[in-house]
Amino acid sequence: MDKTREFLKKYESFLITSHKNPDGDAIGSQIGLALALEKMGKDVIVVDTDPVPKRFRYFERIDLVQNAIVDFDYQAVIVLDSSSPERLGSISEKIDFTKPVANIDHHISNKYFGTVNLVQPERSSTCEIVYLLLKNFVELDKEIAMYLYLGLLTDTGSFRYANTRAESLRHASELLSYGVDASSVAERIWFRDTPGRLKLLGSVLETIEIFDGFSMMYVTREMMERYNTTEEDTEEFASYGLTIDGVRATAFVKERDGEIKVSLRSKKGTDVDRIAAIYGGGGHKSAAGFTVKGKNFFSFIEELKRVMEENV
Repeated sequence: MDKTREFLKKYESFLITSHKNPDGDAIGSQIGLALALEKMGKDVIVVDTDPVPKRFRYFERIDLVQNAIVDFDYQAVIVLDSSSPERLGSISEKIDFTKPVANIDHHISNKYFGTVNLVQPERSSTCEIVYLLLKNFVELDKEIAMYLYLGLLTDTGSFRYANTRAESLRHASELLSYGVDASSVAERIWFRDTPGRLKLLGSVLETIEIFDGFSMMYVTREMMERYNTTEEDTEEFASYGLTIDGVRATAFVKERDGEIKVSLRSKKGTDVDRIAAIYGGGGHKSAAGFTVKGKNFFSFIEELKRVMEENV
């Protein structure tokens, strides 16, 4: 913590970024840290490869996240919630990584690529790490606390996942003590579904197959087009495969243009990170993912079934 705090003190301007297809932890940690740095009198730009997902666009400061680096002379880079620079997507090609880099993350697969590395896989989320970093270092307020709570809430699956620990709940409580309205945050994230998304979920659930200890389901591009939806609308679908009694792990396979994305989830005690590693991916023991290219969609599903059978 101390080395990272010195890093934040030392430089006057920062470029903050996170992984492609940003989730709540990426969005919350970026905005929360950006607001804290601005409070310290620093200049900040937040830049990601992909736009903010629809479910997070109801928060007031989302406009801080940009998708292009404008004329901004930054002294240092902060990478949040990303195990490696490659996870950042195409924006990484436009970032000057010869400058000092602070790598703040909670993924067990982190490559420790920073000038300073604040990597704590035991934490529920990068937002939890950022909260501990800022606590007693910057005067936090309701707005900063809300964005850090957002990431902690989403990365624990509303405190349902195995990464929820006593400390996670205590830190969430501390963030709420700044005046954050927990029900309002939850409503803005979870209660904004479109009819198309719900119909897509129904079609996805019809594809589910259950095996000895694991389940698998998929979504094709045709299914998404049918309901006027996008891959963004499939966020959180993967977790439904875990709700089945006796299932220890699940795979959700998504068809993209020219590639296949797989999201893996598991209950406590089953490691899906090692399955993702087989295909060059990674994440956590209970939540991981990977992308493959050049494979037939349905042939790959059969291949993945065999891999899951051998590893679950």
